[in-house]
Amino acid sequence: MKVQIIYSSLSGCTKKVAEEIFNNINLKDKSIYDLKDGEPILDGDIILLGYWVDKGGPNNEMKNFMSKIKDKAIGVFCTLGYYADSTHAKNSIEAGVDLVKDNNIIIGSYVCNGALAQSIINNMRQAKGDSYHSATPQKELRWDIMKKHPTKAECQLASERFNERITLYSQCVERNLEFISIL
Repeated sequence: MKVQIIYSSLSGCTKKVAEEIFNNINLKDKSIYDLKDGEPILDGDIILLGYWVDKGGPNNEMKNFMSKIKDKAIGVFCTLGYYADSTHAKNSIEAGVDLVKDNNIIIGSYVCNGALAQSIINNMRQAKGDSYHSATPQKELRWDIMKKHPTKAECQLASERFNERITLYSQCVERNLEFISIL
């Protein structure tokens, strides 16, 4: 089994999660790619896709790449400058899964808190008249807390989740058993 991790990162949070998953995958045949370096050839049996959340789903670069993937076992993970247990996080990971679920097998997903990119914070501080996208004292407090994310524990949980799913998928393939997508 070969695993490819392909990610897109703005603030470095998604990169951190991707690298932790890569470093802890229990397979020798693995690779990691940053989409900013171009689209890799998809030759893995399992593809793990990581993105930063933009407007409630994958950032455009990852969204365009995801729409091209077919006939693979896929894991999806994302980071966002909001709470991982929020409705926004749930919708953001589902938006990514929805892009690949019809043409692929889904082995799992993971959402992680992350620091908001400074460029986005600056834009929100300059927003006028748009209460949803403008800075507030409450958002400033959250942004300060989120600077500590993703934590080592969050990254380790992502690694654990995908190691288990890779193992399950691999064992199903070895035993000629159907793997039922996890949605």
